[in-house]
Amino acid sequence: MKIIRLTESDLTNIVKTVIKENDAKDSLIDMIKEDGWEETSELVGGSENLKKLVGIKTPMDFLHLFDNLNVVQSEETPDWTLFKYEKRTKLMVYNRLRNIVYINYYKFWRVLEYGFYLNDSEINELIQEWLDEVYDLRDVTIKADMIITGNPNIR
Repeated sequence: MKIIRLTESDLTNIVKTVIKENDAKDSLIDMIKEDGWEETSELVGGSENLKKLVGIKTPMDFLHLFDNLNVVQSEETPDWTLFKYEKRTKLMVYNRLRNIVYINYYKFWRVLEYGFYLNDSEINELIQEWLDEVYDLRDVTIKADMIITGNPNIR
């Protein structure tokens, strides 16, 4: 076994490199949430590169990027719960009266379909598992919505 001695400056450089890599990863995750998978993957040379850079190995890893959404009640529609990234981007809407979760098609469904090659029933099952595990939403109907609005354009 060979012993390698590191100087304080060597250790400092290693720590700086790790911090830069973590900052880059966090920036990519923010871009995925804000701008979407397709736009972000184009910047890094495709979906496979993005998966490696962010550390995504499974479709569930992808969904777990969205575990910390802001959950707020809609002011316009009292029976709706909104799931937002920061204050701007509405990613999901839960209609409590109809027990339906409308998810943003471009941010979720399309990525799972084309980025992970899942079919509709696999996507539905995976999202249901994630919603149950992370947001305690059980036995909801999931509908992919092109633009999350008051009048969903359902896929």
